[in-house]
Parts: sequence; C-alpha cells; structure tokens
Amino acid sequence: MTRLWIRKRTTGADRKGVRGDIRLVHSKERPSVDREPTSERGEAMVNSIRFYGAREGNSPAEAMTAMSAALYEYLMARARPKLQDNEPCLVSFADAKSYLQLEKTSRLREYMSALSSTWVSYDFLESAEGFQKIGRRVQLMNCSEVISPTHERFIEIEMFPSVRKAILSSEIYTHLELGAFPRFSSKYTQRLYPKLALMAGRDNRPPMRWTPEELAEQLGWRPDTWKFGNFEARVLKPVIADIQEHVRRFAITCEYVRGSGRGHPVTEIVITVGKAISTEEEIRKAEMDKSDRMRIRRIAADAAVDLATQMPGEDILRRAATRLGKPVTAVATMWTEAFGEPLIMEMLDRDGLKAAFAEWLKQQEAMQSDDDEEVDFDAAGTILVTLADGYDLVTAASAIDGHLWTGSTPKTIRIIWNATGEQQQHDIEITPTERDLALLLRANEDIIGDLDYAA
Repeated sequence: MTRLWIRKRTTGADRKGVRGDIRLVHSKERPSVDREPTSERGEAMVNSIRFYGAREGNSPAEAMTAMSAALYEYLMARARPKLQDNEPCLVSFADAKSYLQLEKTSRLREYMSALSSTWVSYDFLESAEGFQKIGRRVQLMNCSEVISPTHERFIEIEMFPSVRKAILSSEIYTHLELGAFPRFSSKYTQRLYPKLALMAGRDNRPPMRWTPEELAEQLGWRPDTWKFGNFEARVLKPVIADIQEHVRRFAITCEYVRGSGRGHPVTEIVITVGKAISTEEEIRKAEMDKSDRMRIRRIAADAAVDLATQMPGEDILRRAATRLGKPVTAVATMWTEAFGEPLIMEMLDRDGLKAAFAEWLKQQEAMQSDDDEEVDFDAAGTILVTLADGYDLVTAASAIDGHLWTGSTPKTIRIIWNATGEQQQHDIEITPTERDLALLLRANEDIIGDLDYAA
C-alpha cells in the first residue's frame, strides 16, 4: 500500500478524546450512528491492561460487572477533556444515573465501589528521574463521592498517573461507541470490544486468532479448573452476542478451528472484523501546503470552474484525498474533469455543491473498488508492511527477525517507510502462516500502520 503523503504525528494531548455531544447518551433511545458520541481509546490502554480479582492470584475480577464496566467507560470519557490540564474531574450523580438508566442512587454507589475494588496492571513503564517503575497492581479507577455547597452529589475521579501519561502520549487509537456499553450483558465484552475496534479501523484486517486459553487470559477469566465449555457459555458466547447486537460501527464473525484428537477439541478461536464505518469528521485529512493551494487555483481557473461556488472547500478535498488514496491536487483535477457531465450539473443545481461532490466521491470509490483485485494470503507472494510514522527499518526488522514463523512456503515481507519525505522499502524473506502474520500485527500495533497482500 503506497502512501502519497506523510501523516502529521499527533498525540492524545493534541486530540479532544471524545467526538459528539456526550449528553446524547443520557437518553433512553440511542442516537443514530453518525450522531452517537464516541470515546477515544489509545492502543497502549487497549493491549497492555490485565485484570485481577479481589483475591490475589488467578481469579477473575469479581468486583466488576457489566454495569460497573459501563460506568468506567462513561467516567473516562468525561475525564478525557480535562487530562491535558491535569484538572480534577467531577461527574454529577444525575448524569451517571441517566447514562446507566438507573433510578436508585444506592446502585450507582455499588458500581463506584466495584470500580475502586478492581485491580489491574499495565505493560507500559513510567520513567521518573532516571528510574523506571511498573505498577503491578493499581486501581482501575478511584471513585469518591463529594457534595457541592448546593448539596448536589458528584463522583470525583482519580486515575493512576502513568495511565494519564499513556493516554496523552498515544498516537494510535480507536473510538468506542458510548451508547453500547450500558447495553452489554457481560463485563468481559468491555475487555474484547476495544481490541476489535482497533482492528476495525485498519485497511487490512487479517482474522484475529487465539487459542481458547490465550483469549481467556486476555479477558481476565482465570478459573481454578479450565473447561472450554464453561468459557464458551459464560464468557465467549455472551461477548459475541453483545458485540453483534449492540456495536453498530462494524460487524464480526466468530469461528472455531477444531483439532483431530478425541472429541475434536477447539484449538483456535478466529474472529473476523469488518471495516468500521467512519463519519466524515473522523476521516483523516491529507496534507496540503501552500503550493498545493496555488495549484488548485490554477486547476480551477484552467477548467473554468468557479473556486468559490463550484470547487469543494479545503477540508472536503483533503478528506476526499484520504478516501481515494490520492494527492489533493489529483482529486481537484478529477473533479474538474467530471464537472461538465450532465449528471453532475443536475445534482449541483438540485442538491448543491456538497451533496454533488459527495455523490461523485462515492462513484469514484466504487470504481476503485472494482479495479482493485483482492489478493488472499494463499495467492500472495509479497506481504506489504507499511510502518507507522516515526518508525524505520531497524525497528521493524528487529520485530520481524524476533518473530516465530511456522510456515513452509517462502514469501517476501516488504517493509515500506518514509525517510526525509521519500518512500523507502526493504525486502526480507520469511515463511509465514496467516496466523503468524496476525500475531505479528497484534504484537506490533504501534509499529505497523498497514499490512496488505500482493501477488
């Protein structure tokens, strides 16, 4: 996959963290998909967290319930805009009860207590004055009840300092549907959903594969005696049902791979994640500099297209460039070349410039989709790995060399990255299976921007 521009690096400190009007989730009825607020979750927060129970050891996190997990998501969303300024966050009892659709304040206090009783650890380290430390057991969130001078009750939120730093420094992230969490029936859904949402945001989405034991460990289900039937009934099936029923921005399927031994035991759980729906403002805007703006003016003038009334605005052009994978100037040229077509002129007169351009853009995407011949893993001779901005060959080669390749058929993995504004590439021979590549992607979410197959 070829990048036609260099993405500007942004961190969590540069982003709002919440999209949409959060008050919309206080209603009993969910807003439409395009209006429902979403909360940002950084890759480090998704992939590094591990849950512990009230007992030290391998028990599940007994304190958590589906509703306390939903409260956590809401409080994190409310706290997110204040993290940059390190201000304390107070959320009114009334707002939290509206989000959870609760009537009894005693229930809300139970969920607050459950959050304060849930212990987790994170893989990321905090460096302070030359020392590195890792929190082995920290509170998921500390919730305190406070009363204002007007006797209104609030939840005061405190989080571990390293968590705040990780959120503000995150470059890779996904957005989660806030309206889904109060509707989940299982506390484990809140732990798998962000992982699937991260995958749904990628252009290439190889099936996610786990052994049953691996997935159970990631979700924090650690019974004294392991039985797949118990895990399936108590965890996996409720989680899959929750996501299929309540997550609206992408779809999933779940399949089992069975072994050849007695009873054909399940050896792998394979979840395939569909492409996430993106709202217009979620689409990243392509880079556009002063020279691009001058060229677009010349393109419009040469085609006798009025820049003010017949050429889309800068933001619309930049997002269209992202969707089509082309430079902004190329999109402007394509639009002016199609501008005289009767259908375009009819839509322009009837619906206005924005609607006409949106319809034309859909047509261009459909034409590109027809032209793109999809290559599956078996037919692929080359695996294209595009690195995220800021990473180079040394980092990627180290990750690839240290990965376990269990296949028998040689393939080429082509590393693609940007250096000093120019695209670079390097080939390494490997013997992968599709599961090997899925594990590579999962272990290096921060390094790999895109992964695709080529014949």
